Amino acid sequence: MNIAYSCNDNYIPQTGISMISLFENNKDVDDICVFLISKDVSESNINILRQISDTYNRRFVVVKFEEIAYDLNISYTGRHIATIYSKIFFPRIVGINKIIYLDSDTVVVGSLQSLWNENLEGYYMGVVGTNPTKYYKELGLPQNDRFFNDGMVICNVDYCREADLIGKALRVIEEFEGNPPTLSEGTLNKVCYGKVKYVSLRYNLLAGLLYLCNQDSAFMAKKLQYSEEDLIDSCAHPVVIHYLSAFYNRPWFKDCTHPYKNEFYKYKNISPWINEPLKVGKLPTKIRWIDFCYRILGVKNSERLRILLGLV
Repeated sequence: MNIAYSCNDNYIPQTGISMISLFENNKDVDDICVFLISKDVSESNINILRQISDTYNRRFVVVKFEEIAYDLNISYTGRHIATIYSKIFFPRIVGINKIIYLDSDTVVVGSLQSLWNENLEGYYMGVVGTNPTKYYKELGLPQNDRFFNDGMVICNVDYCREADLIGKALRVIEEFEGNPPTLSEGTLNKVCYGKVKYVSLRYNLLAGLLYLCNQDSAFMAKKLQYSEEDLIDSCAHPVVIHYLSAFYNRPWFKDCTHPYKNEFYKYKNISPWINEPLKVGKLPTKIRWIDFCYRILGVKNSERLRILLGLV
């Protein structure tokens, strides 16, 4: 089983904690190889991640981002770093035909074996849907069709090579002058449209979707084009918890309200960062305002209001 993370020095603790959760809950997998797509990661931090892998008798490979993304020309990444585009360049990693990508702000609380065994023949990747974006028109996609989050993808690397995913993605990025809508996510949604397999929400339980589904599961099931049964079950029994900063503060900040914050602390407490203090940080004002609207107006009416204000 091949797993990829991509980050710089700023997200090494989250990456390491996610790796520990992965290893702890997939001990029955004979062979796991973690690929770190690195950019400006110090040798000391690489050694910490390598020691974690060695402790669990797992393989660890460092791939420098610049060596696989040498022809990437981007003009803007917002609060992100360039490595968010790393999943586009997996076909340049020699010797793999399939790989699961995980954002660093995740913990794995169950087995990934069923996800790994997904039949991806004829698909670029397996993905999890997210709340539809306001960028459909700009990306040239059908309005209100399915849209996926790229914080977890299982990539069919062989197919991506055959279909020239890299070339197609680079042309999209060039089309938008190095700043495609929603960055790597928008790029992949445009290039891979109609050629992705939607898998259960349990494999990428986004914080915002957890919040919205707990408020109105029927409405969100219809919006996301999942069954309500899968949605409710995924919220109750996730495999990958994705701590995006939406409605819940992240668990490495004080006063976190995320329902699954203790899963992060569980693995932090057996990590090299056990004594690292939690940070101070607040949710953005816009998120807090939208949260207030949801609580007062409910999900349906708040969604209409957000559309009117151009927030979705």
